[in-house]
Amino acid sequence: MFMDLFQQLQKPETFKRPEKMFWQDPHIARYLLEAHLSPQTDAASRRPEFLDRSADFIAAAAMKDGGTRIIDYGCGPGLYCERLAQRGFAVTGIDFSEHSIRYARESAQAKQLAITYRYGDYLKLAVEGPYDLAILIYCDYGALGPEDRRQLLHNIRGSLRAGGRLLLDVFTAHRFARLTEESRWSLQPHGGFWSPDAHLELAQSLKYDGYVSLNHTVIVTGQETEAYYIWDQAFTEEMLASELAGAGFELMSFYNDVAGEAYREGHDTLAVLAEKK
Repeated sequence: MFMDLFQQLQKPETFKRPEKMFWQDPHIARYLLEAHLSPQTDAASRRPEFLDRSADFIAAAAMKDGGTRIIDYGCGPGLYCERLAQRGFAVTGIDFSEHSIRYARESAQAKQLAITYRYGDYLKLAVEGPYDLAILIYCDYGALGPEDRRQLLHNIRGSLRAGGRLLLDVFTAHRFARLTEESRWSLQPHGGFWSPDAHLELAQSLKYDGYVSLNHTVIVTGQETEAYYIWDQAFTEEMLASELAGAGFELMSFYNDVAGEAYREGHDTLAVLAEKK
């Protein structure tokens, strides 16, 4: 086990994929859903007040006049989908967490909202359009490596009608500059977020060239070791504009966030509204 642990703790190559996708683990998925739904934290989803302002901005500014169809890539438990459906839009949500999609479907049914939810990997899932607007929110774009980002933008573009729009947000180089590298460990005798069993948690925060960072966690139980990676690519305005242009999108506006706050340098997040060429 020592050699296995030693290998798991090595600094991985940029955007290396873990063997286990943690959001598909039934135990972890339950904790993630609780974090999404908690109104006291921004750990997984933003708080209700921000979500409401963001939905208003999407309805008033991001949509073209007369647009009615929205697709939410990485919709989680449907927090945006429900708010947009309540504002009169026809909404589809896609997510790779079966636990979140199940919750979203049950919630929509209970509230009598006609939302379409699809469980699957948005890098591979065929999406029928055309949609007027695609949203990719809470910096999900930066969790992907360059090839996956290109594939996702290709998929999103294919789901939009001519002139359809895309709203997404990312973390900024300003935020990246404040990150520090560190290592920490803790004992979880009664289990915790990563495992229901007693375990040792070894965690590292790492920085790479090109504004890439990693939260690297290794969990050691009595039976095995498991490594989990949470990657983030931070962006400058020029970097993000270049990737969107290369994928066939025309930049319209920058904002500080997806609630439409006026753009200014030095903010932790950057949102962009772009249009399919």
